[in-house]
Amino acid sequence: MKPALDIVFVTYGDLKQGDPDDLDALEILRKRGYNCSVADWRDSTFPFQSSRLVVLRSTWDYHLHHSEFMAWLKSLASHSILKNSWELVQWNSDKRYLRDLSARGIDCVPTYYIEEGAEQVTRSALAEILASLSGSSPASSTASSVSKVVVKPSIGLSTFGVKKFDLSTAAGQDAALEHINQLARDYCVMVQPFLAEVENYGERALAFIDGEFSHAIRKTAFQHLAVAGEAGEAMVTASADEIAFGYKTLAALSEKPLYARVDIIPDANGALRLLELELIEPSLFLKLAEGASAKMADAVEACLN
Repeated sequence: MKPALDIVFVTYGDLKQGDPDDLDALEILRKRGYNCSVADWRDSTFPFQSSRLVVLRSTWDYHLHHSEFMAWLKSLASHSILKNSWELVQWNSDKRYLRDLSARGIDCVPTYYIEEGAEQVTRSALAEILASLSGSSPASSTASSVSKVVVKPSIGLSTFGVKKFDLSTAAGQDAALEHINQLARDYCVMVQPFLAEVENYGERALAFIDGEFSHAIRKTAFQHLAVAGEAGEAMVTASADEIAFGYKTLAALSEKPLYARVDIIPDANGALRLLELELIEPSLFLKLAEGASAKMADAVEACLN
C-alpha cells in the first residue's frame, strides 16, 4: 500500500509533469521533508483520496469536462484539504461570478449575459445588447459608442471560444451573431465591450499568495494557452491603485484563497476594471518574481499546520 502523500499539485493530461513555473515551489517543499507529487486530475489510478493536501494548478482542460471536474472535486474535498476550496472553485468556474462581484461593489468590465439555450440573437437584439453595455437606449445617439466587442463562453479559459468583433460593419455584425448563437447552444455567452487598453497599456495580472500581494505581470492581448513565461508576459510594477483594487476584490470573497490572480485593465476613462478573478488554475508567474516560489511554498505548507 502506497504511503499517503503530503502534497499534490494537480495538472492535466497534456502537461503531465506540471507547469514548470510551479515546480520550484514543490522542490522547496520536498527539501523540507514533504512527500510531494504532480498528477493529472483525470488519472484514476492516482491516490488522490489518500493525499493530505491537493493544490489545483495547471488543470487547463477542466472547462472541457466541467461536470466531471466539479464532481471529482466535490468527492475529493470530503477526504483531503483542497486549495482553493471546493466552494471557491465551484463559484469561480463559471464567469457569471462577475455579476456577484459587481453586486459586492467591484468595478467589473460591463457584461451582457445570454443564457444557454436562449432564442437566437437577432440584429435588433444585438442593438439592445450594445445599448445596455453603453448605458443608453437603442435609439439614442450613444448607443453605437460600443463598436467592438469580445464574445466568450462563461465557462472557459485562455482563448477558448473568445473572439473580438468590429460591429461597425454588417459583416462584423453577422460574424458576431453567428458566434454568439453557436456558443449559446452549449454555454452561457458573455458579451463585453472591447477595451483598447488591453492592447496599449496591457492587462495587468496581480498575483496574490495567501491573501498578500506578491507581484504583477503584463499579459499580452488574447494570450494563448501556454506555460508561464511563454506567451509574451513581462514583469511590471503595479501602481498603488492597482494593488488596492486587488485587495478590495479579494475582500469581497467569502474566504481567503491560497492563491489568486486578479486580472485588471483601465477603461477608456482610466478607471480600473476587473476582467477576471482567477482562483482555479491561473499561471502565477512565480519564476519571474524573485522569492515568489518560496512564498508559495510557505503558503502551501501553512495549509498543513
